[in-house]
Amino acid sequence: MGLLDNLLGAFLKLTDPTPRYTGSRCLVEKYAVGGCDLCQQACLHDAVDLSHFTVQIDDTRCTGCGLCTQVCPGVALEFPLGPLQEALDKGRGQVKCSKAEGSGQEVLCLGRLTPGLLAEAASRHGRLTLARGDCERCKIGGPAVPQALERVVEEARRYYPELEVAVTTEALPGVAVGRRELFQQILGGTRRMAAEVLPEPPEALVPEDAGEGPALPAELRLRRAAAARSRGEVRWPAVQVLEGCTLCPVCANVCPTGAIRREREEGEYVLELEVSACTGCAACVTSCPPQVVELVEVGRDAVLAGEPLELYRGEPEWS
Repeated sequence: MGLLDNLLGAFLKLTDPTPRYTGSRCLVEKYAVGGCDLCQQACLHDAVDLSHFTVQIDDTRCTGCGLCTQVCPGVALEFPLGPLQEALDKGRGQVKCSKAEGSGQEVLCLGRLTPGLLAEAASRHGRLTLARGDCERCKIGGPAVPQALERVVEEARRYYPELEVAVTTEALPGVAVGRRELFQQILGGTRRMAAEVLPEPPEALVPEDAGEGPALPAELRLRRAAAARSRGEVRWPAVQVLEGCTLCPVCANVCPTGAIRREREEGEYVLELEVSACTGCAACVTSCPPQVVELVEVGRDAVLAGEPLELYRGEPEWS
């Protein structure tokens, strides 16, 4: 019965178009001031329900376009990035959506491409070419995909400023496919299908000088890998704490990725930031009771530093 259950589970996973959801990284479940409904706004198919203070996705409405994963500030919604990374790698930076003309490495929808995927792929392959179909008439992603892709590209440039992306509605340039190459494409498609059933994280991408850091979501590991390879002006999101901080635990409690930590050292409390884990979601900014947290940008060295950044230190009045 165990084997049958495993096969049934694999089949259900294969036919489930919805992204993976990690509630501990969702600003709704974190009760951040102002909440968050970006995933619901991005969904063109009314598949996202936030009425129960969590994210529930209707798998009968969801098409798997990925637009919600692009906008999620805490990386709470995500598809396995391994198959997407593999497509960009095998295509040497060229990939097409499932409705685009011609042949080439394929993803279901360009809405599944994240800033980390694009930045990391560009850091290895240079200029990227993305081919899309007729988004206006597409039932998967729809007319919002081109504009959403532009936002993702701009975000990716924060982590890899050298990024160049060409989006086209024409077939990807390439050579004629023979029988051997056709067989390899079919085999590769089968492997990607298996990878989505039993997803594996992307390969180790972080160079040795990137530091240990916390256990990061795959998306943030890709962003950090791209920043490590960049020779441009990286603009990684971070925060600073101004005078007036009461050293309460709110900012650490609402941080979706654990980037902000509050530690006690003898009689003092210390707020620290693991820069590479910060997404710039601003939950700490909006939730801070005395409003003394601000968003800033830091460079490559701060991202790759082996030690967390000290934000504030002191002995609170209430201790």
